[in-house]
Amino acid sequence: MATEERVLCFERKLFEDLGVFQGINLDPGKYLPVVTSANQVLYLNRSAAEQDKRYKQLIPYVLILCGDKILRYRRGRGGQETRLHGLYSVGIGGHISEEDHGLFSQRQGYQEGMWRELKEEVAIDRVNDQARETVVAVINDDSTEVGYVHFGVVHVLRVANENLVGRRCDGIVAPEFVPVAEARREPAGYESWSRFCLENLELLLAKAAAAGVGG
Repeated sequence: MATEERVLCFERKLFEDLGVFQGINLDPGKYLPVVTSANQVLYLNRSAAEQDKRYKQLIPYVLILCGDKILRYRRGRGGQETRLHGLYSVGIGGHISEEDHGLFSQRQGYQEGMWRELKEEVAIDRVNDQARETVVAVINDDSTEVGYVHFGVVHVLRVANENLVGRRCDGIVAPEFVPVAEARREPAGYESWSRFCLENLELLLAKAAAAGVGG
C-alpha cells in the first residue's frame, strides 16, 4: 500500500498572530521567515490537512515570464486538488512534502524545496542566467474552502526561452506563453490566486525588477 503524502504546514494561529490579510500581500518578509522556521513547521497527512482548518499548507506559487508573456495553463484532472479542476492558472507550484528531508536544515531550504516542486511540474532547470527568480508576495484567500487551508508564496521567474518550459504532469493542461493582456481577459475563468496575481501584476513585476529580475 502506498504511503500517503505528508505535506508541510504551520498553525493558522501563527498566521493570525502575524496579521491575517485577504488577497495578496506585498510584504513577504513579514511572513516567510516565520512560517518557514524549523520550529514552526510540521508535516501532516495531506488528506487530513485539506480538512483541518487549524493549519495552513505552505505552497510555492511561481509566475513564469518570458519577455512580455506569461505562462498559463488549465488545471487538469491529474491534479489532486479537485476543487481547482478546469480553471486557468498562471501559478506553477505545489505542496512541499516530507520526502524533501532536511529541507529546513539550511538557510536556503525553502528555496530548494520550491525548485524541486517546480521541476516536478514543468521541464525547467535552474541554470546560469536562463532562469532568474525572486519572491515578491504572499497570498491568502479565506473566502474559499481550498484557500482557507493554504498559504501561497508568490515567486516571479523569468526565463530566456519559451522552450525551457514543458509539461511534466497531468495536472497541467495546454501550457503556453500568452501576452499578459490576453491572460488578463475573463478573470472569472481563473483560480483565485491567479486572479490576485494578475490584478496586481504591475506591482509584482516592479518588485521583481527592483530585485534584479527584470524583463
